[in-house]
Amino acid sequence: MLKRRKRKLQLSFHAITYLMIFIFALSYSPTTSHACSCVEPGPPKEELKRSSAVFSGKVIKQIDENENNLIQSSADKIATVLKVDKTWKGINETEVIVHTERSSASCGFEFKLNNSYLVYATKKDDKLHVSLCSRTTTLTEATQDLTELGDGKKPTNHVSVNVNDESTESTNLGFFIYLAIMILLLGGGYRMVLKRRRN
Repeated sequence: MLKRRKRKLQLSFHAITYLMIFIFALSYSPTTSHACSCVEPGPPKEELKRSSAVFSGKVIKQIDENENNLIQSSADKIATVLKVDKTWKGINETEVIVHTERSSASCGFEFKLNNSYLVYATKKDDKLHVSLCSRTTTLTEATQDLTELGDGKKPTNHVSVNVNDESTESTNLGFFIYLAIMILLLGGGYRMVLKRRRN
């Protein structure tokens, strides 16, 4: 009788352990992604028609909401703030935010702080999105595009983008919550087994 009870307790303890491992596995986000596959963009004027916004500007800020997370993905969204120099389509603001994936593995365009770019962006969910598959490039490599696009206009709507980047200080809260629950349940199960053994 005592052996049977002991065996039941051990099975319960193991079931709790496996359940926690299963929950943790479901909460885990893979850090890898499929390689980016693009159709080569068309000539500048064709891409001008396809794009929601085309402009040149300098990167003045980048916001990575998952920067301090333990688990990251190449598909995480990065917000980039650019000070607009000239515009050909879609915007008339002196500052603008564009969104892209963290890395080129997920077709994200890797902007660098203080560098200037010619940007071809599309609108998705009311946000401007930039892809590696677009004609977006550094301004120094955009000679052909600038020649074909002609003179852009200076933006006249003076704005200062106020981005709430408090989330960059966040950690992977979900991970720690699951870890804490797992420790509490395993600890509780272990104490229960010890208590029953003493009785």
